Amino acid sequence: MTYRRRPLPLLLALIALLLSGGGAVAGAAGAATAGGSSAAGGGAAAAQPWRVADQVRGQLFEAQTALILGTSAEAVQAVERARLQYERSLAKTVSAADPDAGRAILAGFDDALRAARAGDEVALAAARGEIRAALFAGAYEVTLDAVADGDAATARQWLLLREFRTATRFTRPGGDATLAIQQLASRRVTPDAARAIVVKDLLDAYQGRLRELLDDAARGDERDLPNRRAEAAAQAAGYFRILLPRYLQDMGDARADSALAAYAALQRAARTGDSAGFRAAHADAVAALDGFTAAPFTDEEAARRAQQLLRFLALVPVEYGRGVKDGRVNLDFEIQEAVAFQSGATAAFQDLQATLAKRDPTRTAAIAEQLDRLGAIVDEATKRKEGVTPSGEVDELTSQIEDGLEAIMPQAWQEATDESDYDLIALTLDRMEAAAGAGQYQQAEQARLEAYAFFEFGPERRLKAFDPGLALDVEGLIWFGALDQDGLATLIADRASRRDIHETRIVLDEKLGDAAATLGDSANKTQVVVNSAILVFREGLEAVLILAAITASFVGAKRRMRRPVLIGAALGLLASIVTWVLAQTLLTSLDQYGEKLEAVVGVIAIAVLLLITNWFFHKVYWSEWIGKFHRQRRRLERYDRVGFISAQVVGLVLLGLTSVYREGFETVLFLQSLELSAGTATVVEGAGLGLAMVLGVAVLTFAVQRKLPYKKMLIVTGVMIGFVLVVMVGQTARTMQGTGWLPITPMGFDPPYWLSLWFGVYPTWETVGAQVAAFVFVVGSYYLAQEVRVRRPKRLARKKRATAATPETADSAS
Repeated sequence: MTYRRRPLPLLLALIALLLSGGGAVAGAAGAATAGGSSAAGGGAAAAQPWRVADQVRGQLFEAQTALILGTSAEAVQAVERARLQYERSLAKTVSAADPDAGRAILAGFDDALRAARAGDEVALAAARGEIRAALFAGAYEVTLDAVADGDAATARQWLLLREFRTATRFTRPGGDATLAIQQLASRRVTPDAARAIVVKDLLDAYQGRLRELLDDAARGDERDLPNRRAEAAAQAAGYFRILLPRYLQDMGDARADSALAAYAALQRAARTGDSAGFRAAHADAVAALDGFTAAPFTDEEAARRAQQLLRFLALVPVEYGRGVKDGRVNLDFEIQEAVAFQSGATAAFQDLQATLAKRDPTRTAAIAEQLDRLGAIVDEATKRKEGVTPSGEVDELTSQIEDGLEAIMPQAWQEATDESDYDLIALTLDRMEAAAGAGQYQQAEQARLEAYAFFEFGPERRLKAFDPGLALDVEGLIWFGALDQDGLATLIADRASRRDIHETRIVLDEKLGDAAATLGDSANKTQVVVNSAILVFREGLEAVLILAAITASFVGAKRRMRRPVLIGAALGLLASIVTWVLAQTLLTSLDQYGEKLEAVVGVIAIAVLLLITNWFFHKVYWSEWIGKFHRQRRRLERYDRVGFISAQVVGLVLLGLTSVYREGFETVLFLQSLELSAGTATVVEGAGLGLAMVLGVAVLTFAVQRKLPYKKMLIVTGVMIGFVLVVMVGQTARTMQGTGWLPITPMGFDPPYWLSLWFGVYPTWETVGAQVAAFVFVVGSYYLAQEVRVRRPKRLARKKRATAATPETADSAS
């Protein structure tokens, strides 16, 4: 059916007011502006359905108040006013769209009148819950009918009469239905597509609120609050009826009949005060929801929610461990963070519970119990300082939950993505703005730090490899400023207005969107691939040249001595791979240290890289290192056979192993710095490319026995390693700024994109200064070495010859 706007002349509205016999001023005003045909839903603004429904609920609340503070007569009058408002403005439309809801509302008013006359507060509270739920049920059907008819104006009016999923620190109220109706109005979606979105949004909200109402009713029973128990139970039963069509579709008639019986028993026991019956019915009502999801996630939504679950869960022991030491709470704020993350994990798990239960109901139930136990532990730590659960037990319990989730989650859910991190960043920044707007700048700063933590442990690592300039912009906007905008940290410290903070937030949101787009496109990973390939090729080529030099004299009868050297080289390559795995395991275990770990690894890699580059330019590295291997080779050639394996063979194997493993160990160390920021897959791709080039050179050297321009190739790779050094120094210095180990002093210019992308040049004095210092060190040490090893010996030799020639000249003269 279609709902059109049919304004009623004001005269007829005034007549209706006079005939009402003295209704409430608010109710009469609503009737006058709505008109006799206000049931059409699209009437004057004052008769908006949500506003009328709010007035109805307000009058029912007045009736409840009158029973406590006034008289039964006053309560009856308030109920009658509420009924009159409903019948004049909403009844016709609701009854037409959903006859069951219309009858439930009228029955609720009858119950409310009887309760008011009898002075029965509990029955009146239950009636109020019935009416509220039925109003939402009727509005739900009116909205869907209007959307199906393409009537966006009516749908927009009635959508306002709805429930929302309760917002938390990490979830927002659903807004998809509102957006869908806006798109319907602009004809960007079809009515069928819009209706599907609206249904999903609303059903998700009602199921979420249903669980909360069941908890609320249970708390009312525990605390002996009969009014609260009765109203929450009645409203929960009404919400279940909204979900009933989907429940029938998913769970079947038998399960639906059982669930309806449970909710009816729950409502009846709550009203009559039968506490034992209430608890039994409550358990059945909760169990009825097991395995049921009114608005199933898409595959993408489920994977994103699963990532949020895993992220929240992992943060609980981290925060708890920071707040608890030796069974004593020493940091209350960290405990509050642990509570928040546990609540977020529980909410995410409940959203996925039905899907997980279909895969493994036993293990899913066990995880639910473990999450409850984890919640009890962190809640306990908020109530007392001493004798709380040790952090080690929280770690163990969290690990058990994670293991259980890993066992039952689809593999696609366990693959890390950035989408959930962006969601959490946005939600946390919302809280930051709200706190700043309320003048709560300490809470705003805490939210800002949380947002940065989600960015740092999530997308930032890959972003710094793909687009370091963009990563710098995001960090600057969160901290001290970028792109001519003050940073959020600066603004909060200066107690800036919410408007100023929001201006930076707008720019930050834009850059986070760019980051999401960048990480969704693998084109920018070229930098990391190239750097990894250069490192592997440089070190691998060196190993090949060393092996070539060692085996050069193994010709004729000594040719057999090549085999143990090459076997040792293969073992060295295998040992390098094992070292890579061990390094990965170690660094993964230290992953919680984030940028600090990356900075430390980067500094170590740079130190070794500086040493190697310095050696290279001094010619000490090549001449002395190769000379060492030649001396070892000559000694081994003199060894005789000892026992089953000759000492010569063992020595040659070890010679090949050490010559390759030394380069492999250095390569592993260098690559860890890149892997921490870019991820394993990208680094492995570059390493594979570099290894392929090394193998090509090895084949030409040992199989084809072609003489290659080794010296020129070594010089070229030396220049390449210098290039990698400059980039690594800039990136590591920038990482140290992110950890607070280096200050940030802007240089006042914005470098072009390619300069930061390829050369790690960031517009701060510290990063550029570090790169200049590294360059000066290497080049300066080269000239110093030339002075010490070449020019100075030559000068001394000339001076010595001159000194020796002077006496001869004197003798001749005499």
